[in-house]
Amino acid sequence: MTAPDLEHWERANRELIAKLLTEFGYEEILTLSGAVSVPLPGATLTGRAVRRELGWWRVLPSSLAVEGGGPLPDAAAVFTAVLGAAGAEASTVAGAVAELSSTLLTDARQLAAARPAAELVDLEPVLVEAELTGHPWIVANKGRVGFGAGDLAAYPPEARADVRLLWLAASPDVADAAGPDHHAVVREQVGDAAFEALRAGAQLGGLDPSTCVFVPVHPWQWEHRILPLHAPQLARGELVFLGEGPARYRPQLAIRTMTDLDDPARRYLKLPLSILNTSVYRGLPRERTLAAPALTSWLSSVVDGDAFLPETGLILLGELAGVSVAHPVYAGLPGVPYQYTELLGAIWREPVQPYLRPGEQAVSLAALLHVDPSGGTFAQALVDRSGLPASEWVARLHAAVLPPLLHVLYKYGAMFSPHGQNCMIVHRDGVPTRLVVKDFVDDLAICSESLPEHAGLPPAVRSALADVVLDGKTLRKYLQNGLLICVYRYLAEICADRLDVPEATFWGSARSVLAAYQDRFRGELADRFTLFDLESPTFPKLCLNRLRLFERGYTDDPERPVISAVGTVPNPLSPSFAKA
Repeated sequence: MTAPDLEHWERANRELIAKLLTEFGYEEILTLSGAVSVPLPGATLTGRAVRRELGWWRVLPSSLAVEGGGPLPDAAAVFTAVLGAAGAEASTVAGAVAELSSTLLTDARQLAAARPAAELVDLEPVLVEAELTGHPWIVANKGRVGFGAGDLAAYPPEARADVRLLWLAASPDVADAAGPDHHAVVREQVGDAAFEALRAGAQLGGLDPSTCVFVPVHPWQWEHRILPLHAPQLARGELVFLGEGPARYRPQLAIRTMTDLDDPARRYLKLPLSILNTSVYRGLPRERTLAAPALTSWLSSVVDGDAFLPETGLILLGELAGVSVAHPVYAGLPGVPYQYTELLGAIWREPVQPYLRPGEQAVSLAALLHVDPSGGTFAQALVDRSGLPASEWVARLHAAVLPPLLHVLYKYGAMFSPHGQNCMIVHRDGVPTRLVVKDFVDDLAICSESLPEHAGLPPAVRSALADVVLDGKTLRKYLQNGLLICVYRYLAEICADRLDVPEATFWGSARSVLAAYQDRFRGELADRFTLFDLESPTFPKLCLNRLRLFERGYTDDPERPVISAVGTVPNPLSPSFAKA
């Protein structure tokens, strides 16, 4: 990776300053108004902000200036000044500056290589994701603690670089596999010739090729975690290194989930990658990995057995198989930080391509938020292709996204985290038609209230979900913050500013879909509309940036962090919102 040029650096720096002020204002770390004034050591940063429909302020990058003249400060200087004034711990700020700097380096690199949004519509989903700029809400969204400059040029999606996975054979004494016939799954993943090579390597290493477990490994994970931390098992032959596989993979937005570039219809592979990115270390929790097939089976039975969900066309990308190798020491260490219990394993996830009907395409929901450096948007490209008025396109989007999520929540007392990375939208000639949900093993939660629909939940799945059994008021936050805030908050802004669809129209269209759903199912599910109340005037404001900066810092905890709330957000699905 080379140093960024000044032009792209200065633009990326300006845009990141505007983003951090915007999102810190939303999370009430600082107070914003239309006239922005931020005190810095020896200077004052000024600018303008536009008030959005949900009561937050968007700081305009072009308006930022230093009072009295002079160049803009580095984003890190603004970052530290704001956090220092808000009382953040110096050690946390120091670590966060490193994450911010990594993010800014990548932002500048992406500006230099960006393509027009209109050119992305017909690309494979994984290639579209290489063009996206990351989490819209988290300021240091490409922190990737653990990656060096060389890793940043090799392993994230925007690097556009092929990744060759490594393979291990593991004795069944140290590895567990769940799901259908493990060897059949691996053979389907790598092909007959490569599978026979894996078997031969296992036998040469002293393992029985008929009973051993084959484990794909990300090359970064091998170098930084597996080789040094699993050295005893490698030395004893309980783990056998088989070398590099022949397939070329590309990372999805979820940097640890890989798509076979040469055959995208092969299953996706989700692998541990023990870097700290956004909120957590990106390992694979052992219990959930091994429960993934049972959880997939239960959810598939829910969809197949329901009269309404097939009507919506909902696609669940099932996690059909999993393998996990526990570390012999960390697994038994009381209070061990969770990152050390999630080191080695894999999940095989269904790809989207076999689910698509002729003429359909699928793309990450996050793509709808993409704005290229010239101001072109992916959403506009879809609207143009559809030939629909933009307001009708928005209505079609809501009709594709909301009904299946509402039904899973209301009828089954379950919810995914439907943010941009976890969902895809299927479209036909630009017209949104269906929702795809993936990565639900990590993010599915169920309600604590007793529902008859939970009677068929397998014990292994109940155990794996034990830490995310939530009361109804908490469960609904998955949809409110995952979709309404993390996706729709930004999409409403794009629609207003670039598609001439006012935010009030955008949210009114969403309320119409909710009302239509409730009218249809009121006789059956009226009590659930109260239990999972999506129409309260406000809902708690979860704060993703605060989690790192003011709550958890860089503490190596035994459990994954839980995001807390500060303040409330006007609920755009509430009838009172339309009257405000």
